[in-house]
Amino acid sequence: MQELRNQLPETRVTGQWGAESPSVDLEVPADIPAAQIEDGIIPATGTVTDDSGQLFGELLVWVSGGRLSALEFSWYGDTAPTELPDPGLVTVTVQ
Repeated sequence: MQELRNQLPETRVTGQWGAESPSVDLEVPADIPAAQIEDGIIPATGTVTDDSGQLFGELLVWVSGGRLSALEFSWYGDTAPTELPDPGLVTVTVQ
């Protein structure tokens, strides 16, 4: 996972998943070393709670070709978020 951390300073947002979506596509320059990891969601989850401590959703990081490719904010319930959560409301669990 260190290779993915090394990609972070050079990672750029290239697009939103929708007009009001906080989920975004990411791009890492080709000259940054790729990680030896399978395509898909990395084995870590950012569980998101709301201000009252209730479970609200998850932050998922996607990888393609060994490079960070997307940050997805999936939510539970009927009201979709329009921005990323405050970092203090996120608990990261690595599988």
